[in-house]
Amino acid sequence: MLEFSPATTLSLLDLVTNQALPLGKPEVVVEIPDTYLTDERLERPGVEGIAIQRLLTLAQQLSSIRFSWGQAAAQRVLASPAVHPLASICLCLNNATHVCENGDVIGKDAFERARQNLVSHRLGADMFSERQVLISLDYQRPSLPFDLYEPSSRRLRREEEFEALVDDLLFAQRGAGFRAEVLPKFRLPIAIILRELIENTDDHARTDFDGSILKPNAVRCLLVKRIEQEQLFPAKMENKNPPMPCLEFTIIDSGIGYYNSYRRQLLRGQARGIPVKVGETQADTIRQYELGPNVSLDIEYAILLKCLERHSDNAVPDTRPGHRGMGLYEVLRALKMMHGMFEVRTGRIHGYRSFLEGEARLQLESEDSKTRPGMPKASLLDVSSKFWKKPTPHELVRGSVVRVVVPLV
Repeated sequence: MLEFSPATTLSLLDLVTNQALPLGKPEVVVEIPDTYLTDERLERPGVEGIAIQRLLTLAQQLSSIRFSWGQAAAQRVLASPAVHPLASICLCLNNATHVCENGDVIGKDAFERARQNLVSHRLGADMFSERQVLISLDYQRPSLPFDLYEPSSRRLRREEEFEALVDDLLFAQRGAGFRAEVLPKFRLPIAIILRELIENTDDHARTDFDGSILKPNAVRCLLVKRIEQEQLFPAKMENKNPPMPCLEFTIIDSGIGYYNSYRRQLLRGQARGIPVKVGETQADTIRQYELGPNVSLDIEYAILLKCLERHSDNAVPDTRPGHRGMGLYEVLRALKMMHGMFEVRTGRIHGYRSFLEGEARLQLESEDSKTRPGMPKASLLDVSSKFWKKPTPHELVRGSVVRVVVPLV
């Protein structure tokens, strides 16, 4: 007699904790309790983007995933999915089924209306909610958000259109203390950073290793939030500043990640422009192994930096005509000027750089440098150790999360 094995169950809110993902299970039920609507952990800076990445990692590993919704959570999220980013991703998964906690199947009409409402959402300049999400779906009824893509050509909008979008978002924050007089020097770098990061997902995060469209669940999104960001590493603990109001932009994708994307480029010659070069020892490892235990953390970290450093050195040019791309150095330089912050989570790496007011000044070129005096070095610090470059291993996750934080004061 066969033994019945109950499905593994977890809460959607478990994704904001360090609880290990139940990978390798035949069936997983994810409960979305009514407390999801009021859980304060989702208000913490950076938490929701990482939770979305963990959900996409889990969903990519399963043949099916079932969501069991609390009644209040279902009603609220289905009515306004774009202001509930983590739960809204559940509506976009191709291998998902949905039921209410009493066992009733959520009506297909309600599900489809919510999904259409979500993918057609336009960013509200008035930011009536503390958070909004724009979602791109690249598999099974593909959809691209109007704010980011030109509908007729399905191409990313021009840089001046991104500048206009940033204008709207920044001007809307005046009630939160944003100083309008700094807008002229903020608008262009933010617009270029966002466009470059989204374009990177266009080029590298829509397809699998063999070049086919990712399935299931080819999802990319831009999450915009108002947050209260604390200093990660204050220069003087006794003078630690209170959390400051910031605007947070998070770009999330369900792709194969930086390491495997570079590996694909190396093996198949699919690099955008001229491939970034690495040492022969690293190249041998990359050719042999996809990301996993056979790849050292140091090699993964080196490849991440190589990918992010594109445009920051003449040795790694980009051949696209007229492109004003920003590599890691340019991104960090712009954020230093804006007293902002940069964070990336991909594979087993979780790195950051912070230039928030009152933070310790780490990894900067010397003032005697002939080319970049006082400017940031193109490196990342580890989130766990705070002020060391050497990475520590984190849970292996799918795709990437890149987070840009800009103070509003």
